[in-house]
Amino acid sequence: MTGPAPVRSPVHEEGAYGRRAFDIPDSDHCHDLALRGGHSLLGPAPADGLEKRGQLERRSLDRHRGVDIEGFIGSSEATIRLIEEYAERDNILGILININSPGGITVSSDEIYRALVRARETGKPIVAYMGIVAASGGYYIACAADTIVAHPASTTGSIGVIIEYPVAAELFDKIGLRWETVTTGPYKSMGSPYAEPDERHRIWFQEVVDDSYEQFLEVVRESRGLEEETLLQYADGRVFTGRQAAEWGFADRTGDLHDARGLIGRMTGLGSDPRLHRPARPRRVTLWDVILGEGIADLATELGLGPVHGPRVLWLMR
Repeated sequence: MTGPAPVRSPVHEEGAYGRRAFDIPDSDHCHDLALRGGHSLLGPAPADGLEKRGQLERRSLDRHRGVDIEGFIGSSEATIRLIEEYAERDNILGILININSPGGITVSSDEIYRALVRARETGKPIVAYMGIVAASGGYYIACAADTIVAHPASTTGSIGVIIEYPVAAELFDKIGLRWETVTTGPYKSMGSPYAEPDERHRIWFQEVVDDSYEQFLEVVRESRGLEEETLLQYADGRVFTGRQAAEWGFADRTGDLHDARGLIGRMTGLGSDPRLHRPARPRRVTLWDVILGEGIADLATELGLGPVHGPRVLWLMR
């Protein structure tokens, strides 16, 4: 025998949940919350005994693994797979994204954003929580949510684009090393570390930066509905606090992770205090991995260091 379905109130909390309105259940049921890299809300637990409830929890833990959106955003594949899994599963009613990231590669940030938008199109609510830092590409991802909850002391903003690459031409001159390059045109070697930057390259890189910046602005315009004057006033690369973000319209409310969890619990009818399951995180690269010659590329990615063979376009707070 299954437990009674939550009775929903016909009244909405006006404006409380960002871009979509959600009914609030009149009764609180204790349900499960499985961490994604964000978090996903599991559907109602069976009411016919603790044994079945425990079986459901164990199955959930076995089938849900992921990573937080944390640190430099260098790859999106694992996160996208998890978002798509949660979007497809009927027993998952909503997603809570926990962001602690200064941003990263533009394409990876946008791919995660698009995956979340597709998940929202299934009708499942999404809440983004901005923790210690949710800046640049991290904030870009948050814009996919129905509601953004920002810790008042969070560092966010940094809406802008940066292209950076090393220039080692002077070093090579000092050691007597010259790097010969043959290209099909004057722009093919843009960003090469082996020669001094060409003014034509700088001008074209600026065109690339400006176009990527406009793409960033388009997402913020669509998701936040800000006045153009307000958007351009603060979307100039500056960082600001979560409290300022909520005041200026870049976030919906301030709060901590507990508040964000309670919010999506109420949005999905699962109660204001769902339990949180945290799967094991992948082991981080350590100093011993580097000393032993393992994980150097992974460490460079975590530090946000680009390859020496070319520039990268980044939505990244520096």
